[in-house]
Amino acid sequence: MTADQALIAVIDSDDSLRARLRTLLEAAGLKIELFKSAEEYLKRSKSHSPNCIVLDVRLPGISGLDLQFRQAKTRRKTPLVFLTALNEARTSVRAMKAGAIDFLTKPFQDEELLDAVRNGIECDLAARLQKQTLDELRIRLASLSPRERETVVLLSAGQGPKQIAAQLGVCTHTARVHSSRIMAKMEARSIADLVRMVDRLEHLSREGEEVRFRINTKDRVTNRRGATVRRSDADTCPDGHSVGSRGQFMPPVPSLS
Repeated sequence: MTADQALIAVIDSDDSLRARLRTLLEAAGLKIELFKSAEEYLKRSKSHSPNCIVLDVRLPGISGLDLQFRQAKTRRKTPLVFLTALNEARTSVRAMKAGAIDFLTKPFQDEELLDAVRNGIECDLAARLQKQTLDELRIRLASLSPRERETVVLLSAGQGPKQIAAQLGVCTHTARVHSSRIMAKMEARSIADLVRMVDRLEHLSREGEEVRFRINTKDRVTNRRGATVRRSDADTCPDGHSVGSRGQFMPPVPSLS
């Protein structure tokens, strides 16, 4: 979606103002939906959410601030541009702290409103792009096996094949195989690229998403057969390769040596 395909929702009980805003925004090449109240807006089809909402603070029934509060509880936070007939400093501060794009006092200049709406559209498009990118990362992460997830943590911490092998109780060849598969599944061009992906996913976990990585870094590790062994006893993999050996079946993962 581009800015010239953006959809703007206008919520205001004033018929003449809604007509004025329709003329102004359509002249700017924007698509418009008009609503007399927040209740009417909430009953609309959810198939296409607007890129920006222009609304009066003092709507009949559910107020503009109440609608902002409701929206804050959802994952879809559409940028809001508030309009008011009064100079309400306290209300404007409250709205802006809650994430409003702008708070305009009527009568406002046309260009003033258009600038606020364009800013809202820009913020919304950026948020949609970020969500799309993170959704793709979630899908890639879900494709990793539990052992590959453990390996991701070690890779992103800058550990090499021998260190990863020692941590996981496997041979170096197996560690390289896991690393190579991870790079392919996550579509990472380099270790630095993988680290950036992990950082973004961990940022989500701090916001409540269950995408954290966990690894057992104590003296006991789990080998690939599921047996728990001491690190000192994990010298040899079940396939016969020693932990320190370099497997010949898989080329080294770029930037890991």
